[in-house]
Amino acid sequence: MFYRVLVKEDHRDYLRFLWYQDNNPDLELIEYRMRAHAFGNSPSPAIATFALRKAVESADMDVRNFVTDDFYVDDALTTGPDAKAVSELMKRTQEALRYNGNIRLHKVASNSVEVVKSFPPEDLREELKSLDINPDNLPTQSSLGVSWNMAADTFQFEVRLSEQAESRREMLSTLNSIFDPMGFLSPFTIQGRILLRELTSGVDWDLPLPKEYPKNGTTGRCPY
Repeated sequence: MFYRVLVKEDHRDYLRFLWYQDNNPDLELIEYRMRAHAFGNSPSPAIATFALRKAVESADMDVRNFVTDDFYVDDALTTGPDAKAVSELMKRTQEALRYNGNIRLHKVASNSVEVVKSFPPEDLREELKSLDINPDNLPTQSSLGVSWNMAADTFQFEVRLSEQAESRREMLSTLNSIFDPMGFLSPFTIQGRILLRELTSGVDWDLPLPKEYPKNGTTGRCPY
């Protein structure tokens, strides 16, 4: 996405780097400048997002709202009253981004077969291009680290705990290994965080965890 946004010529000196002349390791290192915004440069996400919104500022209000409210950098998640409305919104957004920003919106996925079939194969997610689309065999999609079961229209979380945590550091690492950006699992993970606070208060990061701990004036077994 970042490479779709050019850097002003008088700003390119800030994006200089050294590389072999003509990409030949046998030649000397020379100075190059990036013409487009690069992955890993701190301002790139904000600049690319600004460009994305700028490209639709003259589009229909629902397109502008979609790009402004439902995008996270180059990923979007939205819903609508019916399949036709969603398909039309996506296509009008595609046209606005392509015409005003030379930005291609593609890799479409939906739990609605009607929506999926309304787009050509080249605009679909790779897993859907050669799939015999029907409501029963829609694959699980992964976006921003979250798995979406399209057939059931549910989000899935797979937690693998290979061994017990033996220290405060390992316990915190186990809790943080569960990626839940939208907080769906908070009613469950909060119990682990409360236990971590009670169990490790005043305990060094790498000392063994106690097998028993006081709680409300009593002694309880540690269920980790």
